[in-house]
Amino acid sequence: MPPASPYDPPVLRHTWVTGAAQDRAAFLIDLRARLAHAGLAADRIESALWHGGVHVGGRPYLEGALPASVPERSAVTVYAFEVEPTPAPLRDDAVLLDAHGVVAIDKPAWMTVQASRASQRLSLETLLRVRLRRPGLVAVHRLDRGTSGVVLFAEDPATAAHLGRQLASGHAHRRYLAVVSPRPVRSSWQVEGWIGRKLHPTRFRFGLHADSGPGRKASRTRFERLATRCDDTLVLAEPATGRTHQLRVHLAHGGTPVVGDTLYGGRFDLDGEGTPVRTQLHAAWLRVRVDPTPGASALLLAAPAPSDFAARFAAAGREKR
Repeated sequence: MPPASPYDPPVLRHTWVTGAAQDRAAFLIDLRARLAHAGLAADRIESALWHGGVHVGGRPYLEGALPASVPERSAVTVYAFEVEPTPAPLRDDAVLLDAHGVVAIDKPAWMTVQASRASQRLSLETLLRVRLRRPGLVAVHRLDRGTSGVVLFAEDPATAAHLGRQLASGHAHRRYLAVVSPRPVRSSWQVEGWIGRKLHPTRFRFGLHADSGPGRKASRTRFERLATRCDDTLVLAEPATGRTHQLRVHLAHGGTPVVGDTLYGGRFDLDGEGTPVRTQLHAAWLRVRVDPTPGASALLLAAPAPSDFAARFAAAGREKR
């Protein structure tokens, strides 16, 4: 098994059902005893409590927010990091736009947009609420943990709905850069089909289908080759729809998976320090109308290619604006 990134260590999962009603103190005593018996070190147990990796009845809780009493036969699941994750840093100049109740951020790789099952604390949404002092800020859309680039947040439900309609209808124009291998045969092409869950015993993944079916959603992306260096090719991707893992699934379906995307067959690489190279996907440009006033012009939000995104392609990608 390849080494894990320090930003995304493996997560251990333990689950049980309470045998009797417990108050908070008794529940915590029982929880610590169960996890210690399962082999978790004391620091991993305390880490899970601090991160909010304790889920009771399907809801995550930070330790201080656990209910005063836990009913009998409550389902409990604890997600604990195998080792403490290194928080992904957010640059001071990561805010691309702050206007009309909209905040656009240049998300770093390895940071989740919203809370994960294992941590309610290590997310871009949580960090921005504290840094910008806006507790109501919510993500309008998401990028995968390993993907960098432009992400939109809204300060209120009306603004979130305004942006969400543009993204859902395709009126928000998005462009991504991806490094793939091997080299695509065609210089430009389009992939379309129905994306749906693909059964896997341990991992959450999707597949592309020729026909519609339960749980499947229509998808379409246009791709263009930009440059090739050795075994890698820089590709411009323009999705017409926004399905989960859409670009990764579409590129893998064509036999040219994203470098670093081992979930979909991408090549595994290590950087100069022996750290796994993240999924080489970057949300470079987003054109969206943030001002809800009728007739207002759309804005182009651009996030330059970061240093961990194949430096030899950065210049070529910027030239494709």
